[in-house]
Amino acid sequence: MNDEHVSDQVEADVLDFERERRRRAASNPAPDDVPPPGDTDSPGRRTIDPSDPRPQIVLSAEQSDVVDAAERAIAARGGVYVRGRKLVHVVRDRGSSDWLKRPEGTPVIVPFSRDGLLDLLSSAAIWIAIRKERPVRASPPTWVAAMLMAREQWSLPHLDGISDAPVFRADGTIHNTPGYDPSTRIIFDPRGESFPPVPAEPNHADATRSLASLLEPFGEFPFVDDFARACVAALILSVIGRAAIDGNVPMFASQAPTPGSGKGLLVDAVATIATGRKAPLMAPTEDDEEVRKRIMAIALESPSMVVIDNVEGTLGSPALAMALTAGEVKDRRLGTMDNVTATLRPIWCFTGNNVQLKGDLGRRVAPIDLDPKVEHPEDRTFQRDNLLGYIEERRPQLVVAGLTVLRAFVVAGRPSHGLTVKGSFEGWDRLVRGAVIWAGGIDPLGGVQRIREQSDDDLERIRALLVAWHTSMGAMPMTIADAIRHAENAPDLRDALASFCRTGRPEAKPLGYAFRKLAGRVVAGFVMRRSDQNRDGITKWVVHRTDSNGGDK
Repeated sequence: MNDEHVSDQVEADVLDFERERRRRAASNPAPDDVPPPGDTDSPGRRTIDPSDPRPQIVLSAEQSDVVDAAERAIAARGGVYVRGRKLVHVVRDRGSSDWLKRPEGTPVIVPFSRDGLLDLLSSAAIWIAIRKERPVRASPPTWVAAMLMAREQWSLPHLDGISDAPVFRADGTIHNTPGYDPSTRIIFDPRGESFPPVPAEPNHADATRSLASLLEPFGEFPFVDDFARACVAALILSVIGRAAIDGNVPMFASQAPTPGSGKGLLVDAVATIATGRKAPLMAPTEDDEEVRKRIMAIALESPSMVVIDNVEGTLGSPALAMALTAGEVKDRRLGTMDNVTATLRPIWCFTGNNVQLKGDLGRRVAPIDLDPKVEHPEDRTFQRDNLLGYIEERRPQLVVAGLTVLRAFVVAGRPSHGLTVKGSFEGWDRLVRGAVIWAGGIDPLGGVQRIREQSDDDLERIRALLVAWHTSMGAMPMTIADAIRHAENAPDLRDALASFCRTGRPEAKPLGYAFRKLAGRVVAGFVMRRSDQNRDGITKWVVHRTDSNGGDK
């Protein structure tokens, strides 16, 4: 493309925009503070005001130089960031979808559209075209926005999230000045709220008092034990300390045996402390493909918390399990064909009654169990009838109490709790779990055994299979086909085998896949192992009892 042709294209783009500006001007008269065109024939050709502090960008055939200047202009203006290899900005209260209900004012990260970027470019710089050897005002051409969006690499700050509370950093320092923090890549936006200072050198006594203060609003909840209460503290610290956590965070389960026990109120109270508003609520779905798409949308918007609300029956999908242990997700953006990559940082929760967890989800959950032990818990009365209002009035002090616990723990050198570190969540375990145990003496994961015994749907199926297999066939190696035939006269074994098959009856192919996953896993004192093969080369399986060290008896 020669220079003459490029110049013609630039002028054509400018003329297109001039026509559009005239059309808009006819329907939307210029405000009083905009001077009339004077001796020019359109608002786009007004005399350039030398006192305007915005940078001037001259349209030329050197398109890359023009786009470079445009990028510098929006960088100087501020408010533009990079996320998921997209140019983004922050908006509040974008509205709720049919699957995610956001409280009013929730900050979300939104990618720029081409037209939105054109609007930004128009306000960030003075655009100039050369006509008949004289400069005239112009509008930014569409090719500038298109080329800028297509770059996928910019000298602009990367954004991981927005916080309504001071940001706790990995080194124990706190970003408490409103605005963007380069070290955490998080924007602190207090929305006019003032937070007291966090002590610079808090000690263990300060941490203990602060932890008690943080949990004081939850005194009337019917926790099943102190482990559940400690898990509430871990949930709050996970949200306000998320920027300092290297890696993944478990999902928190607010559940009870009876509706009306306060599960939803509990997560609302936690969210109000940590974020200043209720948490976004995600409708549950059993469609794993839909879950995958939702996770991508959530990753891009980067809310501080997401609550899967009112789960009935079972919860679990490969996509959800992956989301809890993946630092980032790669997928198409919901409703588009754009392939994007984004970090996944929200703290996940769910509420429900006696929820069964499927797949690998059980080992990724920290339980907050409630049990009012009455038939109609919704009829209970409380000394504090407006808990969220009470928290809103004291939120700055409660946030500082949480930050003090974390700060004191780091100042003390992050003492080890001496327990087994939770796999896949090591960074969270060493900071949040460690801080709660150090400050309060109670393990927030002390209730995990209840999940294993009562809520893990897969664990129940595995236990039933191993017990029924050993009861029916002892330690005799069997092919899957032989086991299915044997199960015709053993109802418990037949039901156990069928539980791993979608059709509801024992079938060799899904059982073969399930057995390969179960091989070597010890459950209820039993373990399934591969044995020898029959003369046709088909694998035989055997179930052994195990000793206290997990070895075969």
